[in-house]
Amino acid sequence: MCRFSETSKVRLGNAVIYIAAQARYPYKTEVLKLLYLMEERMVQLYHIPMLSIPYSVWRLGPVSVDVFEELSDGPVLLSEFVTLQFNGQGIKVTPSREFDEDEFSDAELQVMQEIMHKYGAMNSEQLIALTHRDGSLWQETAKEHGLLVDFQQRRANSSTVIIDMGRQLCPDDRAYYEEVLENRLMADQLRS
Repeated sequence: MCRFSETSKVRLGNAVIYIAAQARYPYKTEVLKLLYLMEERMVQLYHIPMLSIPYSVWRLGPVSVDVFEELSDGPVLLSEFVTLQFNGQGIKVTPSREFDEDEFSDAELQVMQEIMHKYGAMNSEQLIALTHRDGSLWQETAKEHGLLVDFQQRRANSSTVIIDMGRQLCPDDRAYYEEVLENRLMADQLRS
């Protein structure tokens, strides 16, 4: 479980608003996958985390457990940002207020726009396939921890294995990423 400072909660809430307002299919699974893709892209381009939340290796792809629970059981942390509607297609995520771009840097906004432009029209099956692609962080981590067979044979649905976003960076960039991540997590602990 993550401990969210007020700043982190507001940033996460606004990221979810951004996705829900722009996604063709603003449902829980799509929001979770698009959020992950934004985090992954931010690390690839700038070697820094966007939201600094962990993503676990689950059968259907990378999942932030805290966000999954928020979007499954009814928002508590995100209650001022989104509402959930249960319908025949799943759990639809609807913004409760306007997106506040001031919560994000220009680089973060560029990454958010890029991800939504590339993947915002995809449905859950397409996004799951994208995060499962050969060489993806999800696939490499699942393979490394012996989870692929269990997932394929449906002997497991989830795991506690966390995806290391910095694993594909060169050593210097990885060290920088880890330092920034550690500093942000420490700052969050001090603020909460």
